Amino acid sequence: MAKNLYGYRIGSDVKEKEAPTGVKLVPDNKTLMAIPLNDDHDDDVTPVRLKSVKEIFEHYKPSREVELKTEGDASEELVLKFNKLSDFSKDGIIEQSKVLQDQEEKTTIYSRMVDVLQNNGKLQTVIGNEEYKKEFLELLETLIEEINESE
Repeated sequence: MAKNLYGYRIGSDVKEKEAPTGVKLVPDNKTLMAIPLNDDHDDDVTPVRLKSVKEIFEHYKPSREVELKTEGDASEELVLKFNKLSDFSKDGIIEQSKVLQDQEEKTTIYSRMVDVLQNNGKLQTVIGNEEYKKEFLELLETLIEEINESE
């Protein structure tokens, strides 16, 4: 509380910067993207008051048709449907496509292999020696042939 002394105020008042309620600024480490999420053009431009995110998804039914390139230069048409906010995440998009699921599985397998190669000292020794490396590759080829024959 500020005091009056000879007509002068001693102290200070803190005035907080007022921001409109409900409007939040996008943090510096985030990106805001505003793109059309469906190909349907709405002829009715009357504003609609929706009270929840669920109502927004039910009203607008956002979806997007995309073309995914598969192995062998083939392509697959896919319609991504967004029914909740988590559908916009990497996992939500991968969940909607078999091609992306296969690619994610391969990526996981390859990263595990890289991790094993980088952290296994004995394997690094084998790969570092040309003679051991040649024998190791022959062993792997034999194992692959046996697995293919058993299938």
